[in-house]
Amino acid sequence: MELSKIASAIYNDVMGGLSGMNANPTISLEQLEDEVVEERQTVIKEWFNKGLLKKDDLMVAINCIDVDCADPAKCCSISSNKSALHFEIPQLMDDLGESAIFYIGSVDREVPYDVYFSPSALTMHKYKRRGKDKPYVYIEKTPNENNMYDGWIYNLPFVKRITVIGIFKDLRQLEEFNCCSSPEFLDFGAVTNEVKNRLTKKKLQYYRQYVSQPQPNNLIPR
Repeated sequence: MELSKIASAIYNDVMGGLSGMNANPTISLEQLEDEVVEERQTVIKEWFNKGLLKKDDLMVAINCIDVDCADPAKCCSISSNKSALHFEIPQLMDDLGESAIFYIGSVDREVPYDVYFSPSALTMHKYKRRGKDKPYVYIEKTPNENNMYDGWIYNLPFVKRITVIGIFKDLRQLEEFNCCSSPEFLDFGAVTNEVKNRLTKKKLQYYRQYVSQPQPNNLIPR
């Protein structure tokens, strides 16, 4: 289900639940979409830590990520005096740590790259006894000007596109990639129902409490 449809469903449930009450809440669908994104993160983290969700249930593959060249010193805490292979990905579910990334590598998924999230770990790569010549990636988890994460590829002469499989924070960002144009990637399955139920309950509770509170009488001019 698309994010806009989830927000609309919550809106309809809330308005239906307030039917007959002296309440006319102003609910922004755009704000509801943002709340769906936040609530989704909460549900995923809770269920993942309890073992109720598997990584495979949450992973989304982006098979069309373009690679260009840029200097990592322009955005990241990495000293550099030359350009490196660069790409952008949607923000990850950082609460899940390194589990948020399953694969970064060649489009055919035959050549996985090592992935690092800290400059210190990146530096240690060159001291590896085995695989030090293998392609590797550094992900900068500070959003850039496009509100995306920057990635940098090393030990690779040139590549036009790569595939990234991960658990992403805001699935609306996937709409930036033409290979993710189908709304099906926004179907959260059981998570969707839990998000809808939680947000509907919160909204109804809030507005019912607001309506039940005594309202101050208007002051009569003397």
